[in-house]
Amino acid sequence: MSRITSTAFSTGLIGTGMLAWALAGRPLVHNPDLNAPMNPLGINGSPYGEVFAMAMQGPIDTHFHGAWSGGGPAHQHAEGEHCDSCQPVKAEPTSGNRFQNLLTSLEKAVETRTNRKSASAAHKRYLRRQVEDKLRFAYQLDPSHYANYNSLHFFLTEPQLGTRPELTPSAAKLAEETIQYCLKQDNDPRPALTAAAATSNILELMFNDRQNAAPKFTTEQMRQYLTLLDHCISRYVAIARQWDTTKNWQLLSPQRSTECDERLHFILKFREAAEGTILRFEGKTLPTQVAN
Repeated sequence: MSRITSTAFSTGLIGTGMLAWALAGRPLVHNPDLNAPMNPLGINGSPYGEVFAMAMQGPIDTHFHGAWSGGGPAHQHAEGEHCDSCQPVKAEPTSGNRFQNLLTSLEKAVETRTNRKSASAAHKRYLRRQVEDKLRFAYQLDPSHYANYNSLHFFLTEPQLGTRPELTPSAAKLAEETIQYCLKQDNDPRPALTAAAATSNILELMFNDRQNAAPKFTTEQMRQYLTLLDHCISRYVAIARQWDTTKNWQLLSPQRSTECDERLHFILKFREAAEGTILRFEGKTLPTQVAN
């Protein structure tokens, strides 16, 4: 066999193999069940991811303020007008506070808008998209983060904020995934509060569905999620008591502990209102309440 014939034969085998690979691989590429979520270095859902998710709050808040307020220059005054808060605090010039002032000015320069005109509609939409993308990224880092989950859910259900045509099933799917993830965490009481919030959101979607001509959800389904909400609350209380014993609450700042108390109070109030709503849908009489 000549060298040219051998090369042509090898080339033909390679071409045949590539064609077979393309034909066989195409169904696998388009199979949604084989699409694994991206998780570089295993950060999503890890303790590092939890820290990064908390760190995302600052950039998200900055973009949201720019999108919602119109993006005009902040804190402007008319000519000759001044206020006490604008007056610089005089301090003894040292190398340390000079460097600190430089860092502060650089940080403010990143967020300061110098254009006197308000942001255009396209720019506001861009900023909302940035908020939405950052919320989704922060949620993937830590699906149990209470604030990031609720903010993303809010974006999915409020058309004036979100930039993608999301429907109610998308928000319900997010809530279901959050519940499943959070209820697997048994070393921290806070994910149970996030699961309770997600369950509350599903109940709210069910209640809103009653406004449609042909509601999809029955009161039996609502009561199933009310029972799930009770389970989330009980789980939080049980793990919180364990933290009382192990003194883990002392490892959190007072602000974080207060946030948990406030969130639990809100969820308990929602639970009470949700049961009353279901009773109304069932046509039953609400329990008599003593007037304050």
